[in-house]
Amino acid sequence: MTLPGDRITHTLLCAGALFIWYAISVLVGALPNFTYLQSSGLLMPLLCALEFAALVPVYRWYVRSYDTPIPSGRLTLRQALLFSAMLIALIAAQSLYLQREGWTGAQQTGSLYTVVLFSLAVVFLAPVYEEILFRGFVLQGLLLWAPRQRLACSLLSSLIFAAVHTQYVHLQTLIALVLLSLLLCAARFVSNGLRLPIFLHMLNNFLGVAPGLWLAFSH
Repeated sequence: MTLPGDRITHTLLCAGALFIWYAISVLVGALPNFTYLQSSGLLMPLLCALEFAALVPVYRWYVRSYDTPIPSGRLTLRQALLFSAMLIALIAAQSLYLQREGWTGAQQTGSLYTVVLFSLAVVFLAPVYEEILFRGFVLQGLLLWAPRQRLACSLLSSLIFAAVHTQYVHLQTLIALVLLSLLLCAARFVSNGLRLPIFLHMLNNFLGVAPGLWLAFSH
């Protein structure tokens, strides 16, 4: 049983992780060469590298310091195949109504160097720290206060996940992000950890950047 004082402490720690993520985003946005980074395609790789470098050590410290309810879990082949099939089905269904986002197209039409750098960042870095943050700290911060309301906590954390992706402008994309997040929340509960959600997030992002990579290497 979690004591009230412990619950408040863990909630503050979870909120602190979200603040770190937000602070880095604000600081990068305030850089004097922000416009150049954005136009050159280097903004996302830089942001992903900084967020990864900050949040992964925070998570590792949290796991070592506390009897954490945010374990890394195990990645089994059966679960990976099952949830991968669900993810691909979700992506296929969303392809019927999603509209192309301008910023992603711009990031994937630069030089081969920037396209590869962007792809590496969103496939290997972003999924790790975003799962640590949203399916880890944010979801757990909500579950601390409503441990029997997994669906409600998953939905609220998914709405937060979609809302903070301010680079997207189409409502259909935000709906897709909520649905993706709900699937990742389910993966966390089923696998009792973050490894399966991280794997699925990597797969999702890889499928998203694969066409751009193909075009970049074809020219």
